[in-house]
Amino acid sequence: MAKTKNVTMTDGDIRRLILQFSWPVFVAAIFNELYNVTNSMIVGNYVSLKALSAVSACTWICNIFNHTFYGLGMGAGILMGGYIGANDHEKLKRALDSSLVFAVIGGIIITIVAELCLPLLIRLCNIGPDIYADASAYLRVYILGSCAVLVSQMSFFILRSFGDTRHQLYFSIITSIVNLILGLLFVRVFNMNVVGTALATIISQFLMDVLTLRLVLNYDGIDFDIHNLDFSFHVIVDICRLGIPAGIQNMLIAFSSMLVQSYVNLFPNEVIAGIGVAEKINSWAQMVSHAISAATMSLVAQNIGAGKMERAKESVKQCAIISSIGTLIMIVIIDLAAPFLVSRFNKDAQVIFYGTSMIRWAIFGMFFINLSHIYNAACRGAGNVRIPMMVAIFAQVICKYLFVRFGLQLHYDVHVLYLGTTFGYVMAGTLATLYFYRSKWSKQIGLR
Repeated sequence: MAKTKNVTMTDGDIRRLILQFSWPVFVAAIFNELYNVTNSMIVGNYVSLKALSAVSACTWICNIFNHTFYGLGMGAGILMGGYIGANDHEKLKRALDSSLVFAVIGGIIITIVAELCLPLLIRLCNIGPDIYADASAYLRVYILGSCAVLVSQMSFFILRSFGDTRHQLYFSIITSIVNLILGLLFVRVFNMNVVGTALATIISQFLMDVLTLRLVLNYDGIDFDIHNLDFSFHVIVDICRLGIPAGIQNMLIAFSSMLVQSYVNLFPNEVIAGIGVAEKINSWAQMVSHAISAATMSLVAQNIGAGKMERAKESVKQCAIISSIGTLIMIVIIDLAAPFLVSRFNKDAQVIFYGTSMIRWAIFGMFFINLSHIYNAACRGAGNVRIPMMVAIFAQVICKYLFVRFGLQLHYDVHVLYLGTTFGYVMAGTLATLYFYRSKWSKQIGLR
């Protein structure tokens, strides 16, 4: 296989680079969301409302692990982006070898721990007896793919550090199609119900690993040799230093959402299913900021590594503008199409009603989480990972959970659940923006 060249982010028109870097991530995010919602759509349309409620009820348990892996991959991407900007090939190879070894071994350990902790997580989530069996069976199979998820997240951030986002798009399209085909095959032909969709997901995830690793190991300057790995515990410490704060942040956000889900799970199945579907649909509004924040982090990391602070500063400004415009467009589209989108998952009138209500009460909070993504990505690209973690935990974990808990005590109504998500997002965006533009750190480093 021919060597693949990396893309530099330290020269050229900034807006063009942002769009060039981000559009494949955005389209890949569309297919990733298709990948993520496939299980719910299949069980909602071809199994039962109870099965859809079971998958919805345990969504945040799955996300606890997925979000943690995202943070660790981010740490590897930040580290390697700095080495690419500094043109240090020796440290770059050492970082890549260490990252991949860490992903494989760490993924196996986390899979074992997750399987052991699963009964506790299910109890914390208040999953009802009528859907317990389906939820437990789904999770048991889904978590077996944890190692594959960590490897693919690590590989994606490595690709982004090289400035390569197009291959992530190609691989996301392939695995989304495979996941859909296998999910339909296992459910409709082999009658495997929720287990079939979980099995289709982990098979697709391992396929993703094969595709990404084949590409990552063939980049210029990367002479990978499995018999001569340049492994370093110091690199792992650096990856954890940069990635664990984001991983802890994402894990705690998912854990907090799981606790909020425990309140959702006390409502009827129609409410559980509707809110679960709405959360998946609302997350689509984050696809633009997710893509632009990836560009933000790479631009800041590479340009600081190259000593180009003014260029890094301008990159943050342009990323914030482009991301905010794109997010507003997504918000309007989702709000207008809410009933139609919910009905694609299940035709039950009550599911459509509660799902649509959740979308329309919570969707506008996505503009604020967009700001949080951009400014936190800028901080992380510059190596500041602790403050974004603290801000996000305070806003999306503590504030959101307390709002829902005490709100339901004051007024036991489903609208409190809707507003809890919005409140957390508004707090996250507001605090992240204030920190970036008012802190001594951002001024001292030259990002504002």
